[in-house]
This record gives sequence, C-alpha cells and structure tokens, in this order.
Amino acid sequence: MLVSALLAVSLFAGLSSAGRDVDAAGGAMGAASEDDVAETDIAKWTVLVYLVADNNLDEYTETDLLELELGGSSEDVNVLIIMDKLYEPAVLMTIQGHERVVLEELGELNMGDQATMEMFLQHAADEFPAEHMVLFFWDHGSGVHGVACDETMPDGTISEDWLSHQELMAALDGYHMDILAADECSIGQLETIYEYYSNDVDMDYWVASENYISWRGFSYDEILRRLIEDPDMGERALSLVIVEEFTELFSVPPYQSEILTSQSVFDMSKVEALGSAVLGMAETLAGDMDAYSTVIAGAQMAALNPWGARSAGQVDLGTFVQSILDNVEEDDPVAADCAAVLSAYSECIIGMGVCKNSEMYGYTGMGILVPPSYSMYTVASAGSYELYMQFDFPNIGWWAFLESFWGVA
Repeated sequence: MLVSALLAVSLFAGLSSAGRDVDAAGGAMGAASEDDVAETDIAKWTVLVYLVADNNLDEYTETDLLELELGGSSEDVNVLIIMDKLYEPAVLMTIQGHERVVLEELGELNMGDQATMEMFLQHAADEFPAEHMVLFFWDHGSGVHGVACDETMPDGTISEDWLSHQELMAALDGYHMDILAADECSIGQLETIYEYYSNDVDMDYWVASENYISWRGFSYDEILRRLIEDPDMGERALSLVIVEEFTELFSVPPYQSEILTSQSVFDMSKVEALGSAVLGMAETLAGDMDAYSTVIAGAQMAALNPWGARSAGQVDLGTFVQSILDNVEEDDPVAADCAAVLSAYSECIIGMGVCKNSEMYGYTGMGILVPPSYSMYTVASAGSYELYMQFDFPNIGWWAFLESFWGVA
C-alpha cells in the first residue's frame, strides 16, 4: 500500500547547488548567488521526503515521522520533509538532530500540483544544498497515474489529483537527481522507468516496486543511520542500502499482506539497452504470432503478479521472458532475443529487496503490461489505458506487439 538527489557538482566545495544546472561561469542558475554559496555549509547528502497523506494513508504518518526522527540528521546529512495530512495544514519541516522542526505552515496544499513539487525542490536548492540528494515519495503510487495522490484541494473540495509522472519530470527539469525512491506501489514497470529515460530526466537510480506494497514501507531510521555513519557513500551504495533495509524490515512479523512485497534498484544508464532488447524480442514474436501465441499466453499466466495482476494486466518481465525461452527450441529465432533481454535485465536491475515470501511468487524485479485480452485493458481499465498510451514505450513497438498477440492488429 504505502507509498509508498540533487545536483551537478559545482565549482564551489563540491556543491551540487541542490539541483540547478551550473552555468559556464560557475553560478547556480535559479539557486543561490556565488557569494551566498561560498558562505553556505554544503552537506554530503540532502534527504527529501515528499509525504502525501491527504488521503486514506493519513493514519500511518506518525510511524515514519518517528523513524525519521530516530534516524536523525547531521552536519553531513540534511533531512527536509513536506507533508500534507488529511485534517491538518501542510507543513515544511526538517529534522535537527533527532527532533522535528517545523519551518513553515503552508496551509492546505495540492500535493498533486507540479508547482508544489517545484517549490519543494527550490527550497532544497536554496536552503539545503548538498553534493548528493535522494528524493523519497511517500504515498499511493501508480505506474501510469503518478507518484502522489492528493484528495483535498486548497478550496476545500474533495477531488483526487495525482502528481503525474509527466508533471514530476517537468518539475525535475534542470536538476540532477542521484536517487528517486518510491515508498509506494507499482512504479517499477518498464514503461514507467523507460519514460524517465526517454524524457532525459537527469538521474542515476530509481528505487521502486513492481507490485503492491503495504503499510510499513521503507526503514527511514536505518537508512538515515547508515547514511550518517558513512556520509561519503555514493548514490549506488545508498540505493542498495534502501533495498537491503527493506528486506531486513520485512524479514520479521507482522507480515499481513506484506508477504507479496518487493523493491528494486534500476540503473538508469542501462534502461535504453533493456528497452531495445525487449522491443527486439517483441518484433520477432509479432512476426510469427501463429507460432508463438500459445507460448506467449503461457508466459503471461506464469508471470502474473499475485495482487490484482490479472485485472491490471501487469506481469513480471523477467519471469515472462524466461518462460518464453523455456518453451521454445534452442535454435528458435526468439531464443537469442530472450537471452539478450535477460542479460540486459540483469544489468539494469542491480539490487532487489524482497519480503519473507516474495521469491516463491516469481518476482524478479520489474513489471510490464501484458493483459490477456484487448478489452480487459482498454475497456475494464479505460482510464489507465488512456494514460498508458501517452507513454513512449507502448508507442515505439510494445503496443503493436500486444495488439498482434490479441489478434486485433
């Protein structure tokens, strides 16, 4: 359930300028002046938390706020949080030592508004500059809808508004992100991750789940503790720490529905190769659908994610491809394509955190859309379908493959 860095090194003391691009003269555009920067203490890391509880997650906020307090901050590690709860005004807060400090009461915000994210990032750039930044999203998540869903608008009306992936990408324009980490459901789909690559978002790693997650989410206390102990760790190391601590947390009770939970680290520099390999496999399959349709249908069933996957049409990509490979002859033309996908897959997914029983359900780290029929997605999930078709990956070959599989091409 639960929700569920920043920037280019400047010429000054390793400053990332909290995210804005640095111009030819070394000034941080849209951030502090050179004189201001020179007088600013630059941390190693700034940890940003975009905490959206203006919905049915409101009751779970205190647990993670206490974890953030327990983890704490230091001279090398800043923590900045923007939080909007269901019955309280939004606040901008920081963790000083091991205490919450409210910096500003913001009134009722729409956390699904791109402008809110832009304000949060700019405040980090101005007031919490660091060499590296990680941005956590704490909320409901969706591979097609977005990373944050606010249900109470500033005018008092009740109206669901998502911070869409397109809005987030626009807000991040001009920033370098070390890590985006989704403490929420279903962001870890190839189409979603590929969208950030194809729109040139300047980031290194996505940490996200291909399936639903439950209420405990990330271990913010342990993540911060390890970062404070070793503030010189790089972005790759921290992304792996996030999933390691996720696995550690979910190795102990209570499990509840959490027995079907996972988180993965995606290396954004490897996404292009993976996408190309998947589309190459899809082209071969679509080229002789009469021969491959039964194998594809079997792979679709073998790779279904357990929670609501049949209606959502999401499957585990690694399991899907492996099933096809296992059910064709060694010299079949698609066998080499499948092997290429699995090789690129292993390079793109550099780490995976799983809960107690996830491995028995066949999770390998990343999802992809393969509904069993055309109408099951376009009719039963019409709203998602309309959003999905705005993404790049379906439109450069994957949707054509699906239509061929469904017999509607």
